[in-house]
Amino acid sequence: MGLHSFTIIEWWKPAAGCLLLSLPLTWWLARYLVRLTGHYLKYLEYPAAFVISFSVLLLAFYSINYYISDPSSGYEYDAPVVRKYSEVRKRTYKTGRRGYREEKYTVYIVELQMNDGKIKKLEKPLGEYNRIKRNGSIRLRMEDGFFRIPVIKMTTNLPN
Repeated sequence: MGLHSFTIIEWWKPAAGCLLLSLPLTWWLARYLVRLTGHYLKYLEYPAAFVISFSVLLLAFYSINYYISDPSSGYEYDAPVVRKYSEVRKRTYKTGRRGYREEKYTVYIVELQMNDGKIKKLEKPLGEYNRIKRNGSIRLRMEDGFFRIPVIKMTTNLPN
C-alpha cells in the first residue's frame, strides 16, 4: 500500500489484473499446500493459496512498476494543492498477556490535483505540511513506470 500512494492509477485496475492472474496460480499453489498440510486443512487450502498468490502478484506489480521506472522519461510537474488536513489514527500495542495499549498519532495529508484531473493524497511530515500553502503548489518529479504507469519519485515544495 505504501507504493500505491506514489503510483498514479485507480486502485481497482491493478487489483483486477492481479485477481485474474491469481486464479490459475491459486490452483497450482493449492496442490503444493495439500502436500504441505497433508489434508488437515482441507477447506482452507484454496482460500489460503488465493490470498498468497494475489498478495504476491500485487506486491510484485507495484514494486516492479516503481523501482524499475525509466529515469529518461522524467519530468517536473507543479501540482496545485486542493486541500490539506490532518487525521488522528490509532495504534494498538500488546503490553502483556491480556493487556493492550492504544496510542494516537496525527498524520498530515495534502490533496493534489494531477494533470489528468485525478486527486492524489500524499502524507507529509509536519515541517513540510506547515510550509505548504492551501492554494500553493508542490513540485513533483514524475517518471514512467515499468508498465508505463506514472509514478511520483520525489516531491519538493515550490516557493510561493
